[in-house]
Amino acid sequence: MTELDTRDPNAAVETPPTSIRGILSKLGPGLIIAGSIVGSGELIATTTTGAKGGFSLLWLIVIGCLIKVFVQIELGRYTITTGVTSIKGLSKLPGPRLGRGNWFIWYWFVMFIFIMGQLGGIVGGVGQALSISMPITEYGIEHNAYREAETVLEVTRAQHSITTDPVTRKTLQQQIIDTEIASASAFAKLTAVDDEALPNPENARLLLKPLLASDLSLAERCIVEQLLPDPRLRRLTKQLSGIQFGNTISAESPKIVGLRTELSLSTDAYLRANTEDEITQHQATIASFIQYYTDAFTRPAIHASNDHNWYAAGLTIVTMALLVIGRYTFIQTFSTVMVALFTLVTIANVFGLQTMDSAIAWKIQWADIKEGLSFGLGPGEWTESLGFALATFGIIGVGAAELIAYPYWCMEHGYASFTGVRDQSEDWANRARGWIRVMRWDAWCSAAVYTFATVSFFLLGAAILGRIHLIPAGDDMVRSLSVMYRPVFGPTAQFVFLFGAIAVLYSTFFVASAGNARMLSDVLRTLGWIKDTDDSYRRSVKWMCAILPAVCGITYIMGVKPVVAIIMSGVMQSIMLPMLGGAAIYFRYKYCDERLKPTRKSDILLIVSAIGLLIAGVFAAYTKVASFLG
Repeated sequence: MTELDTRDPNAAVETPPTSIRGILSKLGPGLIIAGSIVGSGELIATTTTGAKGGFSLLWLIVIGCLIKVFVQIELGRYTITTGVTSIKGLSKLPGPRLGRGNWFIWYWFVMFIFIMGQLGGIVGGVGQALSISMPITEYGIEHNAYREAETVLEVTRAQHSITTDPVTRKTLQQQIIDTEIASASAFAKLTAVDDEALPNPENARLLLKPLLASDLSLAERCIVEQLLPDPRLRRLTKQLSGIQFGNTISAESPKIVGLRTELSLSTDAYLRANTEDEITQHQATIASFIQYYTDAFTRPAIHASNDHNWYAAGLTIVTMALLVIGRYTFIQTFSTVMVALFTLVTIANVFGLQTMDSAIAWKIQWADIKEGLSFGLGPGEWTESLGFALATFGIIGVGAAELIAYPYWCMEHGYASFTGVRDQSEDWANRARGWIRVMRWDAWCSAAVYTFATVSFFLLGAAILGRIHLIPAGDDMVRSLSVMYRPVFGPTAQFVFLFGAIAVLYSTFFVASAGNARMLSDVLRTLGWIKDTDDSYRRSVKWMCAILPAVCGITYIMGVKPVVAIIMSGVMQSIMLPMLGGAAIYFRYKYCDERLKPTRKSDILLIVSAIGLLIAGVFAAYTKVASFLG
């Protein structure tokens, strides 16, 4: 028995199962970890990575999911055989100390602050999903209608650009006109930030309605088929909005002049391809249309809806109550069901892209997969691409926080108590081998689940968001993510996605809050800030189950940006990963019972895993410093 072993020496032990069916019946901690992972890492960070980098980073996503499992198993082995929690074990690592805490514990505190921001972003994401599906206020309903029209426009224009079928293109062109009118009508009901006059929606109707007729002139056909579907037209109105409503950008700025020039060249090319006559008159008609269009769609800044904040506050209160009242079994069942439902929907969505005629434009080709597995870094500066990817690396698969939390769930599930306090008997060694085997099954089965889910989310982000350059961000993060489900699920896509987003994001918030309550309480008793007794620890867990969700909810309401908070947490966890890799090796060779030592192959894989985490952590730190230094 170690000096830190908290197991009751008189507690009943249990013989580990040996059959596959018996082992599967004892799985559980990994399912909780999966519930924590499939949310911020997969749904938000992974899809955003796909949206920014396209398919090129698929290789890093796969490695990020699998490489950490070897460290996870070693940390689990340490707790099962010693009865010592993660934090107490990590507090014994050699190195500098400050008070009763070593360097690792104090860095964990820094990382923990960023994780609170990450969870604030996640509960905000749930609030966004609920406010989209069930707006609370009248203003929320109107704001929701406007943002939905704008999102549909962005997607429709992108789909028009990659579709070659003439019938489909004509349908999309008519949809663009109808949605532009709907957007103008919805916007007119909102409130400008600086009491500016909102554009009259009747101007948009008078301008666009005639374009739905069947007998259009060449210039009108150019507008319908070439100009209106061009995303640069809306970018021009946004730039002009900045001029009219107080920004410092000039009407003659290179960006605005460039947009006008590009639009002019595009329409000229269309005209020349469709007539041999003089096109000056047609050019004048199109130029006049652009002027009227920008007048009708130049819009001041508007007040956002606060419905998502009300939902975030309500969810925070519900979570506090559930965590204080709940027990391990409830947490395990809740996270398993929530994640399973949406993972199945997402996998079905990926297969639908490959098989449905309505989604053929978004189909994932073998060339895309080949690109993703070619160890490329995508477009842009390599430091920026790699930095963002490595930030994602920190929270996909088993993140640093989940690696530390996993042994706590192993203890609460019973793996450590069933093994019993370590002694020199062969019975104990046999029980330990058996429960370590169960734990390995648990870790790898959960890895299979979240790796498959992660790859599915990444492919969706690259295939749809990446192709239309739609980056999830801000108050529209959830709405942007829902775009991934539109090609397959059509009009029901938003309902399907919102149900799933609420499920997995809330599951992540719920499970991560439960794990953080346990880790923080263990840190407090390790540092001597609370009594080092089981009763004191359990009381602290109860308090933290109430306090930590409240901190997260307040963080979001005060203005944390979900994607930024999640990526910054990923950076801190990426830097933590090599520390955990080193700790796993230290535990293996310092504390592992000789009767239970892993095979040579397992030792090599653990070392390779730790080296991989070290490389990722160093590059994550380097790219972040490089970005700050310009």
